[in-house]
Amino acid sequence: MKVLVTGANGHIGSQVVRLLLDQGHDVKAMVRESADLSGLQGLEPELAYGDIMDAAAVEKAAEGCQAIIHMAAVYKTIAKTAEEIVAPAVKGAENVFQAAARHGIQRVVYTSSVASIGFSYDPRTYLSNRDWNTDAHNPYYVAKTESERKAQALARQHQVHLVVICPAIVLGPNDYRITPSNQLVMDWLNGVGQTYPGGLNLVDVRDVAQAHVAALSAGENGHRYIVGGENLTVRSIGDKLKTLTGIRPIYLPMGRKATLLMARVVERVCKLFGLTPPFTYDLAYEAVGRYCFFDTQETEAVLGIHPRDADASLKDAVLWLLEQNKLKPRVAEKVRRHLGLPAV
Repeated sequence: MKVLVTGANGHIGSQVVRLLLDQGHDVKAMVRESADLSGLQGLEPELAYGDIMDAAAVEKAAEGCQAIIHMAAVYKTIAKTAEEIVAPAVKGAENVFQAAARHGIQRVVYTSSVASIGFSYDPRTYLSNRDWNTDAHNPYYVAKTESERKAQALARQHQVHLVVICPAIVLGPNDYRITPSNQLVMDWLNGVGQTYPGGLNLVDVRDVAQAHVAALSAGENGHRYIVGGENLTVRSIGDKLKTLTGIRPIYLPMGRKATLLMARVVERVCKLFGLTPPFTYDLAYEAVGRYCFFDTQETEAVLGIHPRDADASLKDAVLWLLEQNKLKPRVAEKVRRHLGLPAV
């Protein structure tokens, strides 16, 4: 079929385009005029230029397509205003479903996030697609939750078959702008980020792409599918990085209350000096002392994916950071030596 992919040059988007082309689909890749197309190197989709906030551009891009995979969004967890993240997410959803209705497109695969699912305070609790984040503080988490609810409502309004993909922490190659997910690994290795009490779910970008493509033909209407890999405490992820690279990330052993208090202080000091804080209160509120653990059995059964283990995903993320020169020179040298790679 002919598939419109919005956000096609992004970390997940470029992998989706690659997989669609490999499977013989016609792909129309929607990107902005100013977009870095490095992720699409060597691929030949039809390009449609425009901004997801421009309803006319989205409608033009959707012409002639039988399905839409909508991934265009602002992925940042620290922003000057919440509006710069929330507005594109909600308006983009509106424009996509209006375009689908206008052209009679009956299937939309919508990229949300586990940010819309939320967290638990108990590591023994595995969240499912029935859970919603009712306590979002960080703008990115708010945007993902609000825009997904909007997408669900629009799909019902326009009678479009909607399959929602909720990826966990997406790691792996072809991330040219270094998303906040791969940046976690980068910061931990460079010594500017800390692991902390809490838990995350890690998944490889290629497995996330596979889920999106599978959703073109599988998946219940209006259903959410959590695409994740292993559920791990953040400290154990640090241990895995130590084994893989020889570098142990700094561990911040403070409890949730103390960490939130420190985050308030750091944020205010940075604001006083006009600096971007390394982390914010709202981001610490989302993650520290909470667990992003999920049950993904239904996703694996329905969409037919078998996610890589965390060790493989972390290794490929580290190799990508090395290739892109995103690790400090002394860090990169140590990592290369530990991995048995030639010096640069």
